[in-house]
Formats: sequence, C-alpha cells, structure tokens
Amino acid sequence: MFKKQIDKPNTNKKRNPANYIIISSLAYLVMGLIMIIFPTAVENFICIALGSALIIYGIFNIISFVRDKNSNAMMLEFIIGVLATGLGLFALFSQHLMLNIVEIIIGVLIVVDNIMDIKHSIQLKKLGMKYWWIYSALSVAVIILGLITIFFPQFFAKALLILLGIILTYQGISGLCIMLTIGHYSKKASADVIDTTATENY
Repeated sequence: MFKKQIDKPNTNKKRNPANYIIISSLAYLVMGLIMIIFPTAVENFICIALGSALIIYGIFNIISFVRDKNSNAMMLEFIIGVLATGLGLFALFSQHLMLNIVEIIIGVLIVVDNIMDIKHSIQLKKLGMKYWWIYSALSVAVIILGLITIFFPQFFAKALLILLGIILTYQGISGLCIMLTIGHYSKKASADVIDTTATENY
C-alpha cells in the first residue's frame, strides 16, 4: 500500500512588488500632508522624521531582497534600500548639515519615484488602458518640477517645503491610483483570456 502524501504549504511564495509600492505611496501621502499642514514645525524635526523613515524604508527593502534574492527584479529595491538607509543615518547624525539639503533629497526621491510611475503607466498601456499617457504626462511634469526644486530651490524661497509637501501628497495618491488601475486592468485582461479560452472550447 502507498501512503498518501500530504502536500505541504508553499512557504517560498514570491513577494508582491505592488505591496511595496502601496506602502511607499501611503508614506508619501502622510509625509506630504504633514509638510503642508505644519511647515514651520516640520523644519524642527524633519531630519529625525525623515531619517527614521528612510532607515525603516531602506531596511524593509533590504530584507525583502534578502528573502527573495533570486529575483533580478528585486535588485533595484536592494539598491534603493541601501541608499535610503545610508541617507537616513546621515540625517540622524548630521542634522544641521542635513537640514540644508533635505529638500534636495526629497526632490531626488520624487524624481526617481515618478520615473518608476512612467514605467507603470507603460504597463497600463500593455494591459489595454486607453488613456495611459495621462499618467506618463503627469509624471513627466512632476519630474520637471522636482528637478527645479533640486537645482533652483531659491526660486520657491520659503514656500519650497509646502510645495514639496504638495508634490509628495500627489505622489502618494498617484501611486495608489496607478496600483488600483493596474489591478483593475489585470483582472479584466485575465477575464478576457478565460472568456476566449472558454469560447474556443465550444
């Protein structure tokens, strides 16, 4: 007699990159709203808050890479994780110097994140979204604005922190919208494939 083998649950499931994008979008949204509502207070503790957030975000990405290091797609998350952790430590231990360049760091994060959003919008095009280019156009506009805050911060003077807060808030909402849209069109594409397969079987 043969013993019935019991299937063990698969513990090596791949991590869903969408989860990381959602988490980072929520972080941007919270940070942006705080910078808009409390711009003066933010100046006093932004180094500590940003440093801690960067360290947590960086370690989160590094751990994700280590747990799924066989995936080439996770290499970017590892690089971002190392950079974010390093910047976070620098922010905590060199607060006075960091305060002068913190807007630049936020600007860089905005530019990088919007470059990723362009990539996601192209994914929407492949999934069949008609107006995918709107996401790309908005991302390009935010990239240009982010570059201005990096190279010409004096242009916005004291309003720079509030402007960055507005951009981060938009970035958070945009990231969540893109993920929801990708999810919607992915399900729609899957349903179309099932319908086509079912039709071909008759």
